[in-house]
Amino acid sequence: MSMTMSLSKFALLAALSSIMGGVILTSSEGTCLETNGECVADDFNETAFTAKEEHTQFRCNIYMAPSSIKGAGFGIYTMNDIEEGEKVIPYADSPSITLCDQYANGLEEGDWNHVEYLWSGKGLAEFECKRPSESVMGFGALSNFHTYLANVHPYNEAYGDGAADRFKDPSAGSFSYVAGHSFEATRDIKAGEEIYADYGEAWLDNREGTFTDYVPRYADYSKAENLLKTIQKEIASNEVELSDGIMKTLKNVASVMNERVGYLIPDTAESFQNIVKNQYSSRAHTVKELIARNTIEKHSIEWIKENGICLDFIRPGKSTIPGAGQGAFVQGFIAEGALVSPAPLLNINDKHSMKMHDLYDEESGELEDLDDQPVVGIQLLLNYCFSHVESPLLLCPQTNMILMNHCSTRKPGKGHCKNGPNAKVQWGTSWDADTSEWLKMSYEEVVKMTAEQRRGLSLEVVATRNMYPGEEVLIDYGQNWEAAYEKHVAEWEPPVDDGSYIPVRTMIDNNDFRTVGELEMNPYPENVVSMCYFTDGEDHEDEDELEDGFILETEMDGSKYVAKDGMDVQEWVYNCNLVDKETDKDGITVFTVRILYSETMNYILTGFPEQSITFKTKMYKSDQFLPGAFRHFIEIDDDIFPEQWKVELEYGEDKEDDEDEGDSEDEDEGDSEDEDGEDSEDEAGRDSEDDED
Repeated sequence: MSMTMSLSKFALLAALSSIMGGVILTSSEGTCLETNGECVADDFNETAFTAKEEHTQFRCNIYMAPSSIKGAGFGIYTMNDIEEGEKVIPYADSPSITLCDQYANGLEEGDWNHVEYLWSGKGLAEFECKRPSESVMGFGALSNFHTYLANVHPYNEAYGDGAADRFKDPSAGSFSYVAGHSFEATRDIKAGEEIYADYGEAWLDNREGTFTDYVPRYADYSKAENLLKTIQKEIASNEVELSDGIMKTLKNVASVMNERVGYLIPDTAESFQNIVKNQYSSRAHTVKELIARNTIEKHSIEWIKENGICLDFIRPGKSTIPGAGQGAFVQGFIAEGALVSPAPLLNINDKHSMKMHDLYDEESGELEDLDDQPVVGIQLLLNYCFSHVESPLLLCPQTNMILMNHCSTRKPGKGHCKNGPNAKVQWGTSWDADTSEWLKMSYEEVVKMTAEQRRGLSLEVVATRNMYPGEEVLIDYGQNWEAAYEKHVAEWEPPVDDGSYIPVRTMIDNNDFRTVGELEMNPYPENVVSMCYFTDGEDHEDEDELEDGFILETEMDGSKYVAKDGMDVQEWVYNCNLVDKETDKDGITVFTVRILYSETMNYILTGFPEQSITFKTKMYKSDQFLPGAFRHFIEIDDDIFPEQWKVELEYGEDKEDDEDEGDSEDEDEGDSEDEDGEDSEDEAGRDSEDDED
């Protein structure tokens, strides 16, 4: 950040300093407001500094409360009217975390309950490794799925691998460079409505034999609409007096014929009349929408506030801790003892299952069998999860509390947080009733529940002193975490800078696109690959009959493939070669590109716009795969950790060998100073998400 500030910005800071009794500080790290001995970032949101008094009430925009879908756990509600095309909130609420080849590395589905919550990472995380999944927090984890009422679509945020310099920063590779996703309304949403993501019906279809068999699909609403109109017509023409008994009979008959359609038929005469006569909702425009709204519970804004928890007290911003990436910043005054952020948890039965082995064969481009392959790293997810040094259990928050960075006063005078952390972590028993019951379970019982893909634990973050707008929320990660990070910094040696690595973001910002001819003299760095926006590819129908090595090529006009809103947000991108470039009649540079669509199909696109070209990281070349990248879980205080979860698991020889070859999470690993803290894909590029929290 530049040392120069505009007069208006300085005035805002000065005014806030006067109100709060703080002192404005400037340094090479940026400008901040020191209040109560803490440094408050000034670059995440200028509006955070317009508060006229320290107790200004923050108006919450997003709440987490029991879902309007029966049995679906928690959901997310908006307190604002949102127009189609408008973002639900004007930023990505949380970074997302890429998981790589977890099942190839020995993890089994029953070892964790993340299965229904993972995304495919389409357009972003998919380039990190051979079999990626993306753990998307906040909206991505908490938004439920309604096949008819889905109202938001996610968009990728920019990849920020310039947040840490692998040649200078010991924290490189220890936090996520994926800023997450912003969510845009796909239809008008009214204040008080639940936010429903569109997982895609493939998510339901691929879970045959489970509860998803009974979830109505989009087409079922049309069938139910036709049936209700037929019933209404017959009643009117035969002058039949409709009763609850008749409706229940009709519903039962419909269920025998089609169980999902039968579920949508009302079972009382009053509900039927409300739907058909359009009395159920003044906002609904079709009988189908009325039927859909009849499947959910309508909650008032007052009910949501009374039964919910604010999710946007904090938002992301550049941390005040050098090299820490993002942090969590308060958007309004929070009193001592108040809840800052809730955190429903997902479990991993054994944190050792996060180890990654040397499986990728660059020559074949495939993963080798696990066998006796050495440990080469640990999944980045470990850095964002909680555990205890005497327990194998790993607990992973699903909200933006993962943004919160570490602070302690164990070594006075060292570090930036003079007064220690301003918040603490505790169990969320006051709002998640299941947590109290789970805390009584044995470790074996938790393992069993996890294998059944059930969740029931939550943490929460509460303020340990008053916090003011723009202040960074800091928690204590624990003594072992702190010791591990200090050891990591003391022993860290940067990789050799031989010019073979340049951050992807730097390449993108420089528009450093080179044709195949130029690459012969000036090749790309080893960590990047060129990608092009393309939406119309098809696999060859006789692909199995083609000779090995035979590639079909189809030439097309590429001028129509314009990546609106930029390439960072696009999901449909493919590896491409830039065959040639020229200047068109308007003086604009365009390319001839070869889209490497599949092993047997290429597309040659002429007149291709430069704005539809970008760079992505090559597999296993990003910082999270750096040897020795810091890994360590966040510690749960011993005073609140259940004694019965402190168990020592026995491992076979292979596991013991792994322990010798890999760093121990309890000793040498660590999170980072940034504590940003092959399933079906749907239209939003999801791997899988649950319609239960």
